[in-house]
Amino acid sequence: MKKSAAFVIVDLETTNPSVEKGGRIIQIGMTFVKNKKIVEHFDSFVNPGQTIDKKIQQLTHISQKDVRDAPFFEELAPSLRGLLKDQVFVAHNVNFDYPYLNAEFARVGLPELDLLAIDTVQLAQILYPTAPGYRLSDLTKYLDLPLVQAHRANADAEATAYLMLSLWHEAQSLPEKTKKELLSVDWGLLRQSQDFLAMAMKDRSPAPAFLAEREETLRRQSNRSKDSNRKKKGGDVPYPKTLADKDAVLGPGFLVEEDQGQVMDQVQRFLQQRKRAVWQLTTPPEVKKTLSYLLPLFYQNRQQATYLLAHDITLLNHQGAILAELQERLPGANLSVAKLYVPRDYLDEKKFQKVLAVARSQGGAFWQARVLVWLAESPDLALIDLPKGVQNQPGLAAVRSDETGSAFIKAFDKAAQADVVLLTFAAFFAISEDLEKASKYHDRPVAILEKPIALLTAIQEGFGLTLPLSFYQDQVARLADLAASLPKKTQGQWKVALHNWEEASNKIDGQAEDIGLVKTGKAVLNRLLDLVDLAAKADFNHKLTQADLTAKLAKLSWLSAHQEYLANISWHIQKEPAVQNLIFEVKADLLYQKYFLKQVDKVLVVSSYLPDDLATFLAQTPGALLPEKSEFEGTTDNQLTTVLTTSRNENQQIEQLVLAKVQHFVLIVEDHAALKHWYYKLSDRYGDDYVVYAQDISAPLIKAARQSSQEEQSILIALPEYLSAIWQQSLQVPEVAVISQAHRWVDVTTLTPLLIALQKQEKSVLLASFNQGQVKALSDRLATVNSRYKRVKANFYQKKFS
Repeated sequence: MKKSAAFVIVDLETTNPSVEKGGRIIQIGMTFVKNKKIVEHFDSFVNPGQTIDKKIQQLTHISQKDVRDAPFFEELAPSLRGLLKDQVFVAHNVNFDYPYLNAEFARVGLPELDLLAIDTVQLAQILYPTAPGYRLSDLTKYLDLPLVQAHRANADAEATAYLMLSLWHEAQSLPEKTKKELLSVDWGLLRQSQDFLAMAMKDRSPAPAFLAEREETLRRQSNRSKDSNRKKKGGDVPYPKTLADKDAVLGPGFLVEEDQGQVMDQVQRFLQQRKRAVWQLTTPPEVKKTLSYLLPLFYQNRQQATYLLAHDITLLNHQGAILAELQERLPGANLSVAKLYVPRDYLDEKKFQKVLAVARSQGGAFWQARVLVWLAESPDLALIDLPKGVQNQPGLAAVRSDETGSAFIKAFDKAAQADVVLLTFAAFFAISEDLEKASKYHDRPVAILEKPIALLTAIQEGFGLTLPLSFYQDQVARLADLAASLPKKTQGQWKVALHNWEEASNKIDGQAEDIGLVKTGKAVLNRLLDLVDLAAKADFNHKLTQADLTAKLAKLSWLSAHQEYLANISWHIQKEPAVQNLIFEVKADLLYQKYFLKQVDKVLVVSSYLPDDLATFLAQTPGALLPEKSEFEGTTDNQLTTVLTTSRNENQQIEQLVLAKVQHFVLIVEDHAALKHWYYKLSDRYGDDYVVYAQDISAPLIKAARQSSQEEQSILIALPEYLSAIWQQSLQVPEVAVISQAHRWVDVTTLTPLLIALQKQEKSVLLASFNQGQVKALSDRLATVNSRYKRVKANFYQKKFS
């Protein structure tokens, strides 16, 4: 493929995924690129000669009226073939658009196209390995590319053209070492995508004009930002006590409100006190917690390290970004910061090079190409920063580090010398003792938790375990079949190993749920390790990994030696599909008291919401640590604007939200029957303007919530479990929440996570049919704007969200 080639970027909107099943094109958009410039556009509606399904109309915003007077495909086909002749066909998911278009040509009696073709999805996954998503809308947002209206062929084709040019430039910009390695392996990419990648990496021509202009603009903005944020030099700088002092040291872009300033001051006092304590600080919803506890870290007479603990990598990255910005802004700031994960969350570069050596002769796996590009941009080789799609690849186990890996050792050594260490809970439980011994500080660290609920999960994951026995049985059966094909003289060891496995497996199946299962579980894992060793020598393909089995064996050995922490051993048996798991649960409260708290000097828990059971759990401290609790009420009026509805006027209220063009709202309903009712009702009525998602109909709750938040306008319909998931899963809550039939089913104590999430937003409204008792119970949190039987004015929402 030559850089002088002519490219046509194509996007189709269709009535059905398959022409063979009656699908037809309803819009085609094409953008033409030559010499890295967009030179021409073509788009047309296409009359499908059939009714467009309502869901397709909702997705594409293409109505029957739009296509009524449009040409039929057979009328357009000859001119389309002329436009496409000698072009390189480009699409975002090329194996949909290209075959679909060819099928349409075949249907009307014309020859199929025979063009070079490339796929921008695969190329983006390689060249942007840490992008948050690979839908066209995800990438245009991530790369700040124009996309006027998603799911319209003309807009999507132009956006994909900008994406292709960005990919081209990104490939050009790779380090030469990375280019050489990418060029040395056949990655098996779709159609001619690898030829495009090779061409782009070898190209030396200037960046496309729109990228060159944007890079220059970003450079100037960065320079201005550095100048405005340039900190004054100085030695020890005192803690800024007043709001004016805080604003002065933080500089432009920050405005510390009174509530936030008071939280900062309380954290500062706690960090300076010498007594050991576990302090639960509940903050007002609107206070930005993370900055509030990070700023005081720069003003300590430091005698101990500070650990920022989280289960959520997103939170750790957010904390790291704020610390880096404060380091730039604060006068005299000199705080050393490090991140540390468990060894297996790092890449072992030597192992990866061995995998690449095999790929050069046998062809590479797609995930390897993504890791290769990521390797050039990752400062610490932390695999945990990669998307789940890469992390879940079975082949990644072969390149994960252990405690001897250079990337882990480098990260550990840096953490040992750091003032502030950002740690996953898994890393804390696995290596905190070793880290404390290696630390430059003699005193035990301070631990800060912003999302403490993950601590309970982390304790079970860190010390408990599950043995997936049905999975093990399936894998052993596979290995036995493979071993049967070996020469007889080599089958002896296999027969012994398989017999030993069967004995251990039968023993564990027939044993009572008591401590003896720990010993038997160890025997099962040891027998599996023997089989994995034999499989490696025979080069058998299977899904058992030595690292996972060894880690589980280490946990069982620890539980065997510390039986006082073992809470329960139970079987989990599922018939369809057949699953049999053996679960070892630990005593979370005991491990919290005798293991977690033993590793730290004091603990600060900062949260806008703490359930009573979690607060009680955290307050179970041994005598050396004092439990403390402060519920900071704040000084501002943070009551939530609330509209009281009735069963009869819920429809009208939702209609008013739509007329006010509220971008996103969630409707929480009592049960599945109500969920289905509202889903079909709202889809039918408002589907032209809103993408409607319903829990368990569109997708599971977490996925549906995430996808709805990414749409330009969306409605999410959810069940009551949404209320607890807000806090447990860190869901992004839209600006408006509607609780249908609230007077019938809502326990007001379950609403706290929702109310807090709404109060964090500047413009937010709750609509609910609360009864008098519910309103009274929530009176300190809600600012009701009407009585229950009096509607708000029609322009209320327009004024609120204008």
